[in-house]
Amino acid sequence: MKNVKIDVTTLSANERAVIEARRQYQKEWRAANKDKVREHNRRFWEKRAAQSAATRTDNETATNSGT
Repeated sequence: MKNVKIDVTTLSANERAVIEARRQYQKEWRAANKDKVREHNRRFWEKRAAQSAATRTDNETATNSGT
């Protein structure tokens, strides 16, 4: 699921209440499960670093092969 900024001022009162309730629940869940959030973030950044390293290696290989 993508994080999309929603302009709540353009929504109906009911839709706004739903979004605010979801945000409040997620905020409370993250506060109660700091260890899970920390572990998820650690895994995310490990994967991101691996992807970056792979892309960098592929670019260096392509550059060296073209010479």
